[in-house]
Amino acid sequence: MSLSKRQAERLITGLWYHKSSLSFLFSILFFPLSILYWLITCCLRFLHERIRPSSLLLKEQSLPVIVVGNISVGGTGKTPIIINLAKQLIEAGFQPAIISRGYGGIASASKNSVTPVFSDSDPGYCGEEPVLIAQSLKNVPVIIAASRASAYLHVANTLDCDVVLSDDGLQHYQLPRSIEIAVIDSKQGLGNGLLIPSGPLRERVSRLKQVDHIVVTGSGHFGIPEQLHQFSTKSSKVITCIDAMREIEPSGHTLSYSSIDEICERLINFSTLHMVAGIGNPDKFFTTVGNIFFASKTMPELLRRAYSDHHRYTVKDAQALDAIARDEAIIVTAKDAVKLQALDYSFQANFFIIDIEMVLDTVITKAIINRLNQK
Repeated sequence: MSLSKRQAERLITGLWYHKSSLSFLFSILFFPLSILYWLITCCLRFLHERIRPSSLLLKEQSLPVIVVGNISVGGTGKTPIIINLAKQLIEAGFQPAIISRGYGGIASASKNSVTPVFSDSDPGYCGEEPVLIAQSLKNVPVIIAASRASAYLHVANTLDCDVVLSDDGLQHYQLPRSIEIAVIDSKQGLGNGLLIPSGPLRERVSRLKQVDHIVVTGSGHFGIPEQLHQFSTKSSKVITCIDAMREIEPSGHTLSYSSIDEICERLINFSTLHMVAGIGNPDKFFTTVGNIFFASKTMPELLRRAYSDHHRYTVKDAQALDAIARDEAIIVTAKDAVKLQALDYSFQANFFIIDIEMVLDTVITKAIINRLNQK
C-alpha cells in the first residue's frame, strides 16, 4: 500500500526530530545529498546577493524590508507573527505592506505575475496565507509573486508605504532586507541539526548568528530549546494563544466567542470534537485546542484529522468531514477555514474556527521601531 503525502511527511518528520537507530541510519544515508544541497545553496546565495538589480539597491535605501522566516521546513507560526508585527507597526504610525510568494496557490507558479490579494481573493489562486493576512489586516496591501524581489519592486513603485514585511523569504537572497526575524517552534526546535534531506534545516544553525531576532513559539509553558542557548541574547518567547472562536451556522450566520471560558462552555456540549488541520505543524493546533479544556472537569473526545500542509480542499473533502462529524462538531484553523469557506459549501455539522494570536515581545518591537526610525 502506498503512503499518502501526509503519512510520508509524518514519517520523515519523525526521522528528523526523534532520535533512534533508524533516524541515525537515515541521516547517514542521505548525508551526501545534504552536502550537495549546502553547496548549491551557497552558490545561489553568492550569486543572488551580488547580482541584485540596481533598481533593488536604490529602493532598499528608502524602503526597509523586515523578513520573517525560518531556517527549517514546516510550520513555525510565521504568519501570525507577521500579522501581529504589522498591527504593532500601524499603532506606531507606520504604513506597512506585506509581500509573499503565495505558496500553495496557482499564482506562485507564474514567474512574471505580481498579484494584489484581498480579503475575498481565491485562496486556490493566491494561497491561503496571503488571503488570511488580507482578512486579518484591513487596508494593508498584500502582494504576492513567485519572486519576492518582484513583489518588493511593485510595492516600492506603486504603493504608498514606508516598510515592507516579507512573509517567509529568509533564503530568498535577491530580496534586500534591513531586519531579519527567525521563527522557531519550541517543541520541534532544530531537529537533528542537519540540512535537507538528512534533517529539516534549510540553512546551517550558524545562520542564526546573522539574524536580528529569534522568536520561539509554543503553547502553554515552555522554554527556549537547548540548541538555541548560544543565541539567548537575541531569543524571546511568544506564546500561541486563542484570540477568539467563530461558529459558522448552516445559514452562514457567524457567532463569536471571545474568551476561553465562553469557548470551553460552548464546546463541552459536544461528545466529540473533530480537529482538522492542513498546516505545517498540526500537532501545535491540536495541543492548543486541548488546552481549552485545561480547567474543565469534562471535555469532549478529541479526534485528530491532519492533512498535508497547504492541502487543497475539495467539495468532496468537505462532504466527507461533514458526514463524519454530523451531529457533532468540527474545529479548524483559520488557514484551513479560508480554503473550506471558499468552496461555498454549507456544513451541516457544527463548524468552528479557532483564531490564533501571537504577540511579539515589546522588546523586539521597540528595537525594530528604533531601527526603522533611524532609516
